[in-house]
Amino acid sequence: MEMTQPLQDALYWTSTGTGAPVVALHGSASAGAQWRSLSEHLAARFRVIAPDLAGYGRSGQPAARASLAAEAAFLRPALAAAGEPVHLVGHSFGGAVALAVAITMPESVRSLTLIEPAAFRLLMADDLTDRMLGAEIGCVADDVRSTLRIGRRTEAAARFIDYWNGDGAWARSSPRLQGLILAAMDRVAENFTALAAPGLTARALSRLHCPTLVIAGLETPLPALRTAELVAETIPNAQLALIHGVGHMAPLTDPHIVDPMIAAHLSAAVAHPRPAPALAA
Repeated sequence: MEMTQPLQDALYWTSTGTGAPVVALHGSASAGAQWRSLSEHLAARFRVIAPDLAGYGRSGQPAARASLAAEAAFLRPALAAAGEPVHLVGHSFGGAVALAVAITMPESVRSLTLIEPAAFRLLMADDLTDRMLGAEIGCVADDVRSTLRIGRRTEAAARFIDYWNGDGAWARSSPRLQGLILAAMDRVAENFTALAAPGLTARALSRLHCPTLVIAGLETPLPALRTAELVAETIPNAQLALIHGVGHMAPLTDPHIVDPMIAAHLSAAVAHPRPAPALAA
């Protein structure tokens, strides 16, 4: 059974299934509906709460300046509605937001499942190759912002979609999907701004202690793959799962692979919860 939550503090979400709460966060230029397959897969054991992130779908625009902390705070009504700590699932930008929630509200998070989280600031450390990969993402962000500023919205959308899905992906998209993406491009640019702001540091991630699974496709752009590796290396005891033949949009293109992986991680987190470490006096 699916319940629709009316607007509350400008946040919209749906709730499907029964059991322990799972909050699933979508990527840029998407909406909570991207988790329909996962919601159905988990419905017998988990209640999947799928918000539309700020400025997407039926949610309102954020009042605060673009930052991951503001994106995390925007989700407070959905986290409160869960009634208990949640299993957080996040894809791409939603993965970065999930990390921000875990950092700023650790008491609200029972486990993390991160599908190519866009924590790209981790690339801007000392390693030259990582910095080059970070610069590649920076070029995509700059191209999107600059073409939007001069009113070439379709060009901005094509640059964004083709980068993550391969050359020609924008041209192959249906007119309906193109229309939805074009309408979301201003928020995509703001998402890039949020990702570039301070927040997701290696030090902050190293303090997370909830069960964590990081998933990445081996056909994804190298900056996303390397970022997934860094996140898994930095969060204590995190697991990294790499999927052959799958790209960045795995939750949508290959749910038959991704959904069971998420379900297995959630079940393990329920059966063997990891207690938070004691704080030093």
